[in-house]
Amino acid sequence: MAFNLRCSESMPDFSRVRMIDEDIPNVPDRGRSPLRNFRSQIQVLCALIKDLSSIDQEIAMAFIKALAAQHQKRSTEKKKLRKKINQMLRRITVISRELHTLNSHHRDWIELGIAEFARIPDCMMPILDLANQGVEVLCKTRRIS
Repeated sequence: MAFNLRCSESMPDFSRVRMIDEDIPNVPDRGRSPLRNFRSQIQVLCALIKDLSSIDQEIAMAFIKALAAQHQKRSTEKKKLRKKINQMLRRITVISRELHTLNSHHRDWIELGIAEFARIPDCMMPILDLANQGVEVLCKTRRIS
């Protein structure tokens, strides 16, 4: 996104930002977007430095260009981080589903697809079939000290 940073009588037209906001139906007013706010601040600065000497105008423009570059850099970084966060959230969802399967009762293993994690040995199939039929085996656990 390039900024026209020349401070002349004809300032860059940022009316598209307003048009983009108006194209979104049924969305409550989101207030001023940070991008629109930054652009309007640049416009104001450009208008204010017109009265400076040419040397000061060059110094001021260099400063404004540095700010614009930092704004662009931070905006890009924010966009990349949001993308990474969304990828992590999708991964969390997948892991949660897998944990749900692993934490499930053994009678539900076949239905939930426990075989995705490890092949069910043939010797276990009759036991799982019994579990599917509702047979419960009470196991006494002995505490080993």
